[in-house]
Amino acid sequence: MKTFRVSVFAFILATFVGCTNNSIQPEATSVNLQFLHLVDNQPLELDNIKYTNAVGQAYSIKTVKYFVSRVTFHKTDGTDIAIPDIHYVDIRDEATLNYELSEKIPYGSYSGISFVYGLVPEDNVTGSLGLELDQLMEWPMMMGGGYHYMKLEGEYISDDVITFFNFHSGSLNGVAYEIHVDLPNSSFDANASNLNVGMAMEISNWFQNPVDWDFAYWGSGIMGNADAQATVQMNGTDVFSVNFPETAL
Repeated sequence: MKTFRVSVFAFILATFVGCTNNSIQPEATSVNLQFLHLVDNQPLELDNIKYTNAVGQAYSIKTVKYFVSRVTFHKTDGTDIAIPDIHYVDIRDEATLNYELSEKIPYGSYSGISFVYGLVPEDNVTGSLGLELDQLMEWPMMMGGGYHYMKLEGEYISDDVITFFNFHSGSLNGVAYEIHVDLPNSSFDANASNLNVGMAMEISNWFQNPVDWDFAYWGSGIMGNADAQATVQMNGTDVFSVNFPETAL
């Protein structure tokens, strides 16, 4: 009989402890990133020379491919929730335009969101992201290896001639040009099971502020041009804005 009483007590104690532990676990929110691409605040129309940059050149966009990594959520109490994911976006692949982060964030108030556009040096290692991305986004070994941060491609008109351009960014010969983006107006409260974060790229901003981009001056390829890479890095700080749609796209 004594053994039976001890067993019942142990069971009740284990149940109580288990319930107590479960009750103190913080509630958490899954985060879905939704990527939008705009020109002049309107949805991007591919393959159409209908846009004009700050120096008056007409241009089109054909390719938009890039990495978003190290998304970080900043709580109002001063703590940061950093997610180590690396996500690849290709505007022509709808499956890449929505991405659920691999880790949830605790309920609470957040002052903002930041992320890395491209890859920090420790993430930017040739062969580390798999064969498919090696083939799609590899950066030449003769320029330092790793991956493109971005491939933005299209055509522009200068002196009545249509010319193709590669607006490609990446690290160059050991110098990193990734962009650390602090999203403006990105405060929010996490108080539900999921959160949609709309991240809108304003493509026209790549070509202005602080430097008005002249396609003819920079030429059709900029991968080996350190001044061009530094200019892309400067212009890229205000390319993204954020919203919090109620439903996933």
